[in-house]
Amino acid sequence: MSNAMPDSAPRKPGEASPIAQLATLVGIAVLVLNAAFFFLSDAYFDDRVKRFGVKELERLSGARLDFAIFTIVVGAGAILAGRYPRAFAHSAAAGAGLLALVAAPFAMRYGVLGVALLIVAGAFGFLTRLSLRRSRAAWACLAAMCAVSSVVLLFGAPKIRHLVGIGMWIAMIAPGLLAAATVALSQIRDDYREAA
Repeated sequence: MSNAMPDSAPRKPGEASPIAQLATLVGIAVLVLNAAFFFLSDAYFDDRVKRFGVKELERLSGARLDFAIFTIVVGAGAILAGRYPRAFAHSAAAGAGLLALVAAPFAMRYGVLGVALLIVAGAFGFLTRLSLRRSRAAWACLAAMCAVSSVVLLFGAPKIRHLVGIGMWIAMIAPGLLAAATVALSQIRDDYREAA
């Protein structure tokens, strides 16, 4: 049973460890994505200026900063998921449950949404605890909840952005981390093969 990417396996001289290779790939991806976003955002905001006026340019630097934060946080999450899949996956799931618990009282004015958030918070907490105790059923449910929550939050990001008053890319951090948690949970499936 391994909880981390095999980093101590014998390597040939000069060969990089798998985690170093992953970190390098993620770092390059973050840089390339930010460079592309920098140039593409110019074209996007130029078009918005033509349609809505010069005031749109005020949002340009904020959007670039939000995108940089998003790529760095999700990239760091991907590296952590590769290096410490068990710890990262369960931490991300517990964090999602905590966020749902914090958001629930504020969502009560929207009717059933507050109750749904309380149920989600309880389910994440309960499943995380059982999964840490090597329950195969809890691990499978937790992986499914992380995957579904990632997709739901991805499509719900515009609404979250509007309700909370944050940038769109900041609202995309939670689904990005939950997607990384889903991958991390799939990496540790062998730990649950013999579990009940």
